[in-house]
Amino acid sequence: AMACSLVEFDTDSNGERRPDLTTVIPLVDGGTEGFSGHVRVIYPCISGCFECTLDLFPPQQAVPLCTIAETPRNAAHCILYAHLIEAPKHFDDEKPDKDDPQYQAWVFQRAQVRAKEFDIEGVTLMHTQGVIKNIIPAIASTNAIVAAACSNEVFKIVTNCAAYMDNNLMYIGGQGVYAPTFKYE
Repeated sequence: AMACSLVEFDTDSNGERRPDLTTVIPLVDGGTEGFSGHVRVIYPCISGCFECTLDLFPPQQAVPLCTIAETPRNAAHCILYAHLIEAPKHFDDEKPDKDDPQYQAWVFQRAQVRAKEFDIEGVTLMHTQGVIKNIIPAIASTNAIVAAACSNEVFKIVTNCAAYMDNNLMYIGGQGVYAPTFKYE
């Protein structure tokens, strides 16, 4: 079962349905990716919803298969070659489990061979695990900043001590500190 919004609606004199503001429960959402992060305050049926703001996030970066197959330039390309091109040939019809340590070791060994062939350094088991599982390293300071911003918004909502954020904060910390806020409807 899934509970969505739980907002009750009243009908006004014109027959329009309006949310009963006493039943609106805000959602404070935060997340990080490397040196970037976001905090959102979502009021169901009032502010922009979660799906409405998905286009704010950068698209996932994909490496063209021709680069991986023909001209690898870094360790990740060698790992992707072993994972995306060699593994399907070696494991035939079965789909390998990315969490299986034996599969990770197999990809790591194949990636090392590929890297040596192209004189590329940096293939490690930890890097292999990160690439095949699409893990982006967490930055503790970014996590702390976003967690603090989320906590701050919850505190402002609960105590009504200050105006809450209306309704999105993007933290960009890779080149310095830049944290614009804006309203997304």
